Amino acid sequence: MDKKDEILKTALEIVSLEGIDSLTINSLSNQVGLSKATMYHYFTSKDEIINEMLSRGHKNIMKNGFQLDLRGDKQDVMEKAAEKWESMFLDEENWHFLRVVFSLHFTLPPAQDEYRSLYLMLSSQASVIISSFDIKEERKRALIPLFSSALMMSLERILEDEEADFATPLLGVLSLLS
Repeated sequence: MDKKDEILKTALEIVSLEGIDSLTINSLSNQVGLSKATMYHYFTSKDEIINEMLSRGHKNIMKNGFQLDLRGDKQDVMEKAAEKWESMFLDEENWHFLRVVFSLHFTLPPAQDEYRSLYLMLSSQASVIISSFDIKEERKRALIPLFSSALMMSLERILEDEEADFATPLLGVLSLLS
């Protein structure tokens, strides 16, 4: 890992675990073993670090892909989707990135953009999953926003270290499909 990557990874962990106010050029330079002057060789400001963290986090989430396996019955599809989301979102780097997005989306416009992007991605997947089932169109239209919101709430609970998973909202949707 090069120094710039190390700086970003450390900054991501600081903001994720301690909050945005704990991230300073001084504290970051101490943690990565660089002088404050050398830090400015890599980044000109805290804002640049935050923007680069969010950009890289977004690319990493996208790189892991959002393809879902829609083969099987409703239960199989939902279980495979839950496994896919949990493995992707609980990856250590993605977990830190998502904690930063969820903690800053009310106060920081780039985090707000990432939050919306994540919601749109999950909504799209919810739509694909629900649309693949043989149910009435009016029921599909009603279930998609409900499912999307349940996924975002589950993700938020997972990021808060609560006993949450993606299987619970999926089972709830399954019960509504019957």
